[in-house]
Amino acid sequence: MARRTLALPVLALTALMAAAPLAQAQQGHPSQERARAAAARGELRAAQIEWRNAVRALPDDPQIRAALARASLDLGDGETAEREARAALERGLDPAAGTALLVRAYLVQNKARELLADFPQTETPPAAAAQVAVGRSMAQLLLRDIPAARQSAELAERLAPEAMEPGMALAEVLLAEGDRAAAEARLDRLLAAHPTASEARLRRGTLLLERGAVAEAIASFGQVIERNPGDIPARLRRAEALLRANDAAAAGRDLDVVLTGAPNSATGVYLRAMQLASQNDWAGADAALQRLGPQVTNFPDGLLLQALAKGGLGQAAQAEDAARRHVARNPDDPRGAKLLASMAMAAGRHEEAAAVLSRATQNRPRDAVLYEALARAQTAAGRPAEAVPAMEEAVRIAPDDPALLTRLGAARMAVGDNAGAEQAVRRALELGPPQAGAREMLVAGAMARGDLEAAAAEMAKLDEAARRGEMAGVLEGTLRLLRLDLPGAKQAFEQVVARHPGSVGGRLGLTRVLVQQGAVAEAVPLLATVLREQPSNAEALSRLSTLARAEGPVAQAALAAIAGVQASRPASAPLALAHANLLLQRRDPAGALAVLDTPALRGQRGAALPLARSELHAAAEQFSLAESAAREALAEDPTSVAARRQLAALLLRGGDKRGAETLLRQGLRENPGEPVLQQALIGLLLQDGGQEAALAEARRRSTAPNAPATAQALHGDLLMTLRQPQQAAEAYAAAQARAPSGTLAVRLAGALQAAGKAADAERGLAAWVAANPGDAVALNLLAQLDLVAGRLPQAEQRLRRVVAMTPENAVALNNLAWVLGEQGEAKMPEARAFAERAYYLSPNVETADTLGWILARSGETRLAVELLRRAIGPGSQPGARYHLAYALHQAGERAEALEVLAPALAEGTAFGERAAAERLRATLTSSPR
Repeated sequence: MARRTLALPVLALTALMAAAPLAQAQQGHPSQERARAAAARGELRAAQIEWRNAVRALPDDPQIRAALARASLDLGDGETAEREARAALERGLDPAAGTALLVRAYLVQNKARELLADFPQTETPPAAAAQVAVGRSMAQLLLRDIPAARQSAELAERLAPEAMEPGMALAEVLLAEGDRAAAEARLDRLLAAHPTASEARLRRGTLLLERGAVAEAIASFGQVIERNPGDIPARLRRAEALLRANDAAAAGRDLDVVLTGAPNSATGVYLRAMQLASQNDWAGADAALQRLGPQVTNFPDGLLLQALAKGGLGQAAQAEDAARRHVARNPDDPRGAKLLASMAMAAGRHEEAAAVLSRATQNRPRDAVLYEALARAQTAAGRPAEAVPAMEEAVRIAPDDPALLTRLGAARMAVGDNAGAEQAVRRALELGPPQAGAREMLVAGAMARGDLEAAAAEMAKLDEAARRGEMAGVLEGTLRLLRLDLPGAKQAFEQVVARHPGSVGGRLGLTRVLVQQGAVAEAVPLLATVLREQPSNAEALSRLSTLARAEGPVAQAALAAIAGVQASRPASAPLALAHANLLLQRRDPAGALAVLDTPALRGQRGAALPLARSELHAAAEQFSLAESAAREALAEDPTSVAARRQLAALLLRGGDKRGAETLLRQGLRENPGEPVLQQALIGLLLQDGGQEAALAEARRRSTAPNAPATAQALHGDLLMTLRQPQQAAEAYAAAQARAPSGTLAVRLAGALQAAGKAADAERGLAAWVAANPGDAVALNLLAQLDLVAGRLPQAEQRLRRVVAMTPENAVALNNLAWVLGEQGEAKMPEARAFAERAYYLSPNVETADTLGWILARSGETRLAVELLRRAIGPGSQPGARYHLAYALHQAGERAEALEVLAPALAEGTAFGERAAAERLRATLTSSPR
């Protein structure tokens, strides 16, 4: 743990008030010698006791009284020091020396205001007046009156120019003014004039320690200790410096001296706790901190150290409480935030961890680890987009850290910024040494952009150890899967699972292969295993739910698998919700309610579970219970749009139209641009008050000042619903003129098309894209218009830009593959690469048809037939049937080709390839059997 310089209450200011040298006490009592010997050994408590004995024997000796006062000051016993200093002055002690002692006693007790009241400034006698001025300067610094402190220190120096104390006071003023260099220079001059001045050398060492010159500070403290082995403040400071230098053993020896002489020294006990903590002796550190009791909060890092000690002992609740209190006291200290966040992360409270770390970054501290921790928390909380700027800030602070650059690459890749990820990773590889996973990210990036050759080249650069790693194995399997080498992909994923039995990526990859091979039943137990280990794994849950929504034995097995996993994880809300949703789809709302209505889920916070119960009660026509559950969901999360809409719908069904409208309007006051609530309100008005009321509301919201884009489109959206596209286009155009946006540009183009003004739609959209080239949605729509018009080169150009901006857009990838494939054999290899990516990202009938048709025309008949069979089913497009018939004809399957082709041509449906399909039928029927 990085440590701040400790605040040593006695040393910080009062050491600067060392009195002028005291005359030696008169000889005459043995306690005096014993007191000096004890002080030399650092046994301050014993020294104080012996000086007390000497005072009892010689009560009128001012030097003995002064010695007792000084010994008490060394122990931090300001009350005794004040009493004895007054007694010494009354018995004739030198006024300068006595005043210095008395002023120090006030400061030790934090009696700054009392000091200023009890010691008015005079200028005679000069020596004593100088000590008063020094004391007043220290008191004024404590009260943060820096100008007054400077005046007092300058007066002290004028009154006693040769004395050490005024110079030290001025050094403190310079520090308070922020001029550290001047303060250090003044201390250097003081030491040149007073080479044996322990207080000045001690302060110089403290400044060295504060600016990180630890070795020099240790040497400075050592000089003080060499002259006076019993100097407790010097040993405390050296112990702290030694701990900063990771020399716990040497620090412990200094602390042994301190705690022998001053066993109740709070600073000594605290440093002992630090020493033991640095040696992982958490029990010892905790015991030391318990000795301090409430005093632990007097130290800047006290609660932080307590949190570490409690954590080391496994006392998580106490550790978190101490960390939370430290963060509350020190909101700008990134160390506390990182510690508290790590505890929250360990407990699975990722949102809380991200919030703690985010608050700690408000003043933009130069702490790369803090920002990296924030990025991890944001990722764990399901907000990868917010992790990216956090990692970018970490790299800005430490631009040459290859590990941070590699993690930045991972963060960018998680949000689809493959170009940015590659840039960061290549920079990390330049700096070296190669970080784990860096080269693998380059492979993944190349695959994401469809450059399988580059991906294979990067894979070849991995050393043998890396190639046997989990990530490399998953990438190898994925690369083979993208190339449709299903046996090779299966073997690669099976090797990953064999080498890394807990590999989620390996199991998920294997399920993708099995599904593509048609071995769906084998995928079910693999997906169930992933969910048992990671109940929140979205891909596994989605794939298993998709299988369960089908028909037949596999669907039953998938549903049973989800039920089994959910039973083993009864507190997992995502699993329970998925299970309940599947039961509802099977028209079993009672069974779905039974899944959600369990003790493990009833006590959970949030809107998701009560909202799901409301929907299930409504499906079972239990409307009163549905309304109660919807109210519970909204109470859990007043910002939940789904809960508000559900409750409004139930109120409307029950005849409470005013209540439903009030509920929706309240939600829109808090979130004026929420499209779901807007549509719900307009729908309610349309149902209750007719078109005019609904149109009036939509028009009002569309034209409201500062209305967001979704609200601006509301009037046009309603007109489109009412099948008035020309009026809708006019409404969208008016809104676009008021506040241009991509949303409105796309809506306007759609309305113009519906109104039969395709040319106008295209011109307007093209103008928008020209002015806003980064609008991928508008650009994609423009490419669709090119496709409809048969302008393949223009569509290709635009789709390439869309794919570059949204590399995981399976629809755009599939369209680009089709466009390339239709432009001739020369572009077929590139068409295949894009089609493979589209099919990998979204294996459905459309992507299977595109890829299969490209493979059929490239001569890869076996794979083509396999894929094109998957594109055929109830309601298949005639073109897909033609493609399969073409591939079957290539494979010599004449009879099946005719059987597949017949429905497409019998329907008499017009489709772009009908003429080619008819020629194929003629060829098939004229061929010899």
